[in-house]
Amino acid sequence: MPAAQAKALKAAYTAFRQALDPQDPWANGRLATVVRAADASGWSRRTTAAALGLSRARADKIGAFPAAASYRMPKFELGAVFPASAVTAFRRFEDEVSMRRIRTERALIATIRSAHHVAGWPYTALAPLVGASAERLRQIAEIDLDVSSEPAIAFAPFTRVLKERKEQTPRATRPLTDGEAERLARLAAKARKATKHVGKRLGPHPEPEQLRELESSLEDRLASEELSALLISLKEDNVSWLDLDSACGYRPGSARARALRHGYARTPPSMAPYTPTPVPGWPALIPVSQLTDSASV
Repeated sequence: MPAAQAKALKAAYTAFRQALDPQDPWANGRLATVVRAADASGWSRRTTAAALGLSRARADKIGAFPAAASYRMPKFELGAVFPASAVTAFRRFEDEVSMRRIRTERALIATIRSAHHVAGWPYTALAPLVGASAERLRQIAEIDLDVSSEPAIAFAPFTRVLKERKEQTPRATRPLTDGEAERLARLAAKARKATKHVGKRLGPHPEPEQLRELESSLEDRLASEELSALLISLKEDNVSWLDLDSACGYRPGSARARALRHGYARTPPSMAPYTPTPVPGWPALIPVSQLTDSASV
């Protein structure tokens, strides 16, 4: 924003703040004109406060400021009534103070709306210029007042400065060989039938059918774990996830999810890591990293 426009915005906000300040010297000086004139003419502060409709404490605070103008006050006489002309003068000064608040409020609303609604400056950019929060400026701008007749400066249109994005060098990848693609497809087909429930504990004389069923289940389990190890190995060798999904017949992202569950990179908190289940009556399975596909050797 040009310096002159920023200065005008800050001046409008400063005037608005001063007009609302209960310790504003200008406003209190205007009101103190009558209060101090009454003091000088011998009227008691209590009588002055009661006649002007002020509390004694408020009259004392006003009287602490120097008078901004001169006023001729009739001298106090025993039995005299506080002059109505003095009350009228005080009300006139009160009206000046109130009108100043209204004018500064309307001027600030018109200025903020011109900068935000017309020129497009966001509140977050305007706030540092006046030393207020963006939320406070929004609240002021949305006060239900028609300020279309108020003169407001035309702000330069806001132009958002975009940060330069560093060009990311795409990671080098390599295609799958025919042998790797065939092996992935074969293991994926067997892994689809894998289950962690691979049979029950066999008795001393198992039936041949039970042995065949258990052996088939174990083969599927081994194929599933070997597939996961192979996916991790190929990914670390710069094969893309898309190629791995395609070779396994998976939907996009499925190969990566399987690899994450089986120890690739760091398993996200929302995903349960894979833990091999021991088979009752059988020795512990060989670790995944040492599995080999007998058909590919």
